[in-house]
Amino acid sequence: MTMRRLYLLAFLSLLTGAVALGEVRIGTLAEDVDRWQAIADQASDLGIAATVSSYSEAALYQQVSFWAAFGRANVDLVEVKVDWLPGVSGRLLDLSPYEKDLEAEGVSVYRYAGKAVGVALPWREDVFAGVLARSPNAGEALELLILIPGGQSTGMATPVPTGAVPVPLTIGGIAIGKPSQNLPGVDGSLEILAQAMSQAVPQGAVTALSRVPEPAREAITKVAEMFGIPLTPDGTGVQLVVVSSGGAVPLAAGAREQASSPTGLSLVTVPLSQLGTFLASMAGRAVIRPPYIPVPLAVSEGANLVGAGAFHSQGITGAGVKVAIIDLGFRGLADSQARGDLPYSVITRDFTGTGIDAGYYHGTAVAEIVHDIAPDAQLYLIKIGNEVDLDNAVTYCISQGIDIINHSLGWYNTNFYDGTGTIGDIVRRATSAGILWIQAAGNDALKHWEGYFSDGDSDGFLDTEITFTASAGDNILLYLTWDGWPQTADDYDLYLYGPGGSLVASSTKTQGGTEEPTERVSTTAPQSGTYRIKIQLASGGVKKLELFSIYQELSPRVSSSSIPAPGNAAEALAVAAIDWGHYATGPAEDYSSRGPTNDGRQKPDLAAPDNVTTGVPYYAPFPGTSAAAPHVAGIAALLLSEEPTLSLAALRARLLSQCTYMGDANTYGAGRLEAAPQGPAPLPDLAIQDITYSPATPTVGSTVTFQVTVVNQGAAAAGTFRVRLAGAGPSTEATINSLAAGASRVVSLSLPLSTSPETFTAVADYYGQVAESDEGNNQRQVTITGPTPLPDLVIQDITYSPATPTVGSTVTFQVT
Repeated sequence: MTMRRLYLLAFLSLLTGAVALGEVRIGTLAEDVDRWQAIADQASDLGIAATVSSYSEAALYQQVSFWAAFGRANVDLVEVKVDWLPGVSGRLLDLSPYEKDLEAEGVSVYRYAGKAVGVALPWREDVFAGVLARSPNAGEALELLILIPGGQSTGMATPVPTGAVPVPLTIGGIAIGKPSQNLPGVDGSLEILAQAMSQAVPQGAVTALSRVPEPAREAITKVAEMFGIPLTPDGTGVQLVVVSSGGAVPLAAGAREQASSPTGLSLVTVPLSQLGTFLASMAGRAVIRPPYIPVPLAVSEGANLVGAGAFHSQGITGAGVKVAIIDLGFRGLADSQARGDLPYSVITRDFTGTGIDAGYYHGTAVAEIVHDIAPDAQLYLIKIGNEVDLDNAVTYCISQGIDIINHSLGWYNTNFYDGTGTIGDIVRRATSAGILWIQAAGNDALKHWEGYFSDGDSDGFLDTEITFTASAGDNILLYLTWDGWPQTADDYDLYLYGPGGSLVASSTKTQGGTEEPTERVSTTAPQSGTYRIKIQLASGGVKKLELFSIYQELSPRVSSSSIPAPGNAAEALAVAAIDWGHYATGPAEDYSSRGPTNDGRQKPDLAAPDNVTTGVPYYAPFPGTSAAAPHVAGIAALLLSEEPTLSLAALRARLLSQCTYMGDANTYGAGRLEAAPQGPAPLPDLAIQDITYSPATPTVGSTVTFQVTVVNQGAAAAGTFRVRLAGAGPSTEATINSLAAGASRVVSLSLPLSTSPETFTAVADYYGQVAESDEGNNQRQVTITGPTPLPDLVIQDITYSPATPTVGSTVTFQVT
């Protein structure tokens, strides 16, 4: 037990009268169970026993508001919804006396009405974590608060191994290990490749792989493949990406720029003979790394399932709409056109320079689905190979007036799966130009693991043993990242062991504060059997880890938060998959990636069918969210063809409004897409009609109760939507399940008056769940000015001396 832990427990004993080192009972909302279980597992390594129980919102409120008042709650540490305040604030332990200690651990304290009632949760804003004031396990519960993400890098967190020893890997007689030096801004995989070439040809530079004798040549090739470093076709150079935020950086050592993009990305070819010199000369001047390489999200009958037939019967076929399919290749395009599955009018653009019809069939299969649904839409087939190509493809789409982009590719190790990063920024550039981005959500629910690093046996490796089964010759591709974006000094390494226990591949880059938190392993299974993944903390702090296996299912696995970029970006419309054969009933495909995102947002956005038939080799049937996404893109084209004046926000809202509820929002989003022509059909129009509040003159810090009147002034009923109220401080929400045309509804919401004066804004349909005839009249504001405090003078006491004065003597008075 650490000194800090003893201090906290002793401190709590003064407050509560006793400290019971019993089992901490964690009460959580159902959607957050996995996150709390990871914290409980980490607590177990510290000797703190904890159990996690999920509750409905109503049941959890009952525990906090009712049973806690009698000291009979079944929980010690509990998730508390912000809108339960102020009613439950008195049930929560005031953390103010040791707020500084919590913040020193990196934990953000949640304050309400001048009281520290809990700590903020990084994965959602509407809930915080609090300790019940009458809990017998308050001290242990407090330690669990310190383990909440963001506060586990110091103090009582899992001990960090010092001097962890990397495991050596030998390929073709070449030793592969940590880089001998840490060049600022240079991805460690490039340094490792340069070291490998120095070992292969110690007497001189490698000018071309063809001149390197075996087995050294094969070893260099395998190292490049293991880290995903593209070699030039002639074997004389490597392709790298240079990222500069301050304008173009002059290149050195014979490097040649192949392409650049508007956001400061440059694709560069560097001669093998000059790689080490180039890295040393560029260190600290820009970020140098291998290109991001996307992965096809694939593992027709769907047209009528999503409602295309009804549009076609009314002559709505996508005319006047431009749809771009951005993919890795369109092999078999000519054959598809000859069959009539794609028109000869398609416009193609190749940003890779390798030929539009070379490489993958994937893009052709995707395009066929869009064409089935919107046969008269103008298709643009755009081939890319990396993020520089993607950025330039978006520039091209903007210049061509593209309305819709379909992207059935996933990008791994480009962010912490929270919507940030380079790929998310590229999507935002497209949507800012008014383009609807339709994105395959991913097929990773069975091939994903996440959790916090724990090392109970102090061997430097993650305690959890993660395995998968592969056959000899199978491709293996693993991506590891952790919560340290965009640059980190926390250094993790990734190892892959074969069925016989020998080390097959590893990624041991050095993260020294200027590199991205990523490790990647790509190899071929040398034999059939069970493979083990081991993760080592080389140096730094305990972080949450994210591991993806592209080809094999993992054991154990975590399906939640398994959506790769850019499906985890708010601006992208992420599409889950349901097999077309049971589209009406579900369930979703077991491999369809699940939400939420790592910053707590609901994903995916909606679901569409997969396993449909195309005329393309290897894609008959076509499984995966790669096939589901183009169904949505096609329907979006029909909706826009029917009503060309729809804005991006209105088109997105209309798509979501034409979904049928299927269940868990982090599996299905709004539900399965079943669109229908709008025709002359009326739409609802939600507005805030009035806002009243009480008390009439509240004081700063007091709770104000608002009565918000929502009216549907449109000509059609509105489905489920949320009403949000926000001031300068926290916000709160309420759900209205339906509102008939012409009807109104009053919702009661409470917020504290944080300052005076303070403006509060109420918004109907805050999340855009309802397609409306007018999307611009959904909010109303009210400004509250509290009374100015006035002095109130009172004579509190009068004393005098002497106690028994005589007549004529002087009496001295003390007036308070």
